[in-house]
Amino acid sequence: MDVDEFNDTNLMNKFEDIAMTILYDGYIQVRNDYRIYIKTVEFYFHPEEDSPLRNTIDPDPIVYHRDYRKGIFPSRKLPYFPLMTLHAHVSGLDITFENEKRKYRASALIRAYAIYDMSTKSFIKTKKKYKEGEAPYDDRSTYLYDFINGFSLIEENKDNIMWIDKATDVPHNVLKLSSRENVYKYKGTRYEEIMEMKKTKEKDNRQWSFTRTNDICVK
Repeated sequence: MDVDEFNDTNLMNKFEDIAMTILYDGYIQVRNDYRIYIKTVEFYFHPEEDSPLRNTIDPDPIVYHRDYRKGIFPSRKLPYFPLMTLHAHVSGLDITFENEKRKYRASALIRAYAIYDMSTKSFIKTKKKYKEGEAPYDDRSTYLYDFINGFSLIEENKDNIMWIDKATDVPHNVLKLSSRENVYKYKGTRYEEIMEMKKTKEKDNRQWSFTRTNDICVK
């Protein structure tokens, strides 16, 4: 897709395509011990200051892995993650889709998920309350960070945690769309103003959260 063709509409189409794959066609494998099936992902997309997309896509300064324009590290320039890197941070775990050529940061935060124990062939009930008859989903994204943090994400142990792309014959139902949790707009209309990060009380209503509408099928 050419830069000039990149806009909010086809960005949403891309998010939906990626969400379908993440939610229905694979899982995160933690050694040979666990599988993490994903129920909900929230997307984040931030063009950097020197990005050719800066004038067509609004910045998303809430993104963790980005260059700092102001603040304590005003000159920091972060390297770009390889495609599908798992990025752990204080809000949970991201699957990243960054692009150095177009200078943008993009990621999908795992908002809700279910953990399958390979030794017992059953899901781990991490919360006291869950809907009877379906996989016990957990919507505490920070808990997933704590869970995976026990298995190293460093380069020499990267095979401990990896994405398994295993397409299934489960129907890919229409996804439920909603706005992201606890994400608010920032003051200003220009890139420089928004990057001041002066938060408003108005919720960011971009429908960048996607949830699968049927239960997980383990094979």
